Amino acid sequence: MNQQLSFFQKFGLGIKSYGKAFSFVFEKGLWIYFIYTIVIAGLLTFFGFQLVRVFTDWLEGLIMSYFSSDIQTGWLSFLGDFLRLLLSIGLKILFFFIFSTFSKYILLILMSPIMSLLSERTEEIITGKVYPFQFKLFIKNIFRGVMIALRNMCIEFSFIFLSFFVCWIPVIGWACALFLLIISYYFYGFSMMDYVNERRKKGVSQSVSYVRKHKGLAIGNGFIFSLLFSIPFIGGMIATVVAPVAACIAVMDIESRE
Repeated sequence: MNQQLSFFQKFGLGIKSYGKAFSFVFEKGLWIYFIYTIVIAGLLTFFGFQLVRVFTDWLEGLIMSYFSSDIQTGWLSFLGDFLRLLLSIGLKILFFFIFSTFSKYILLILMSPIMSLLSERTEEIITGKVYPFQFKLFIKNIFRGVMIALRNMCIEFSFIFLSFFVCWIPVIGWACALFLLIISYYFYGFSMMDYVNERRKKGVSQSVSYVRKHKGLAIGNGFIFSLLFSIPFIGGMIATVVAPVAACIAVMDIESRE
């Protein structure tokens, strides 16, 4: 059956597939993968906060060393302590924002082996086709997943950098903010769909063309992925397990139609 879907139909499919994915994960015993993501996300969060603290203390000490004073009493001492407090809070907010921005891609890179296995296992359950484990191919697929995540991160942050030059323009700046959100959704969905494309023996350029053709699906998948990720503490753990399953279900739906 050759049934071409519109952009918005594919976008809706990308969203609806998450409902199927949640039930699929628990009905088929894939919930076990939550153990891996809890460990990885927990370690990432712990070391991320430690890194923020270390950089904050180091930069705070470096900056305050230029404003040191021999006067340790009176209002100058109070003013120095107050400025140090403001600086500490400001630096922690800044570094936490930077860490939060990169954390999604860092988690995608660290979870690449697990998400690849999840996507493969989902297709095996649905179709009955078993992909024999090959260590060399497994390592190759992990490397590809990492490279795709790094590629998408670099492109997305290039757009963010360029947006700084137009974000102050009324109306255009607002549209630019919306554009950046859509770009981020697209690249998150891209990473999830590529796990299926690599099993289809598609090269990176072929995968890029395929995702562009079905960009509505990629944006829909990435939209829900981003929403889940925004849930404090547990969001990243849920998103990295459910998103590749949802993408696999949706891509196979598209393939059955076309």
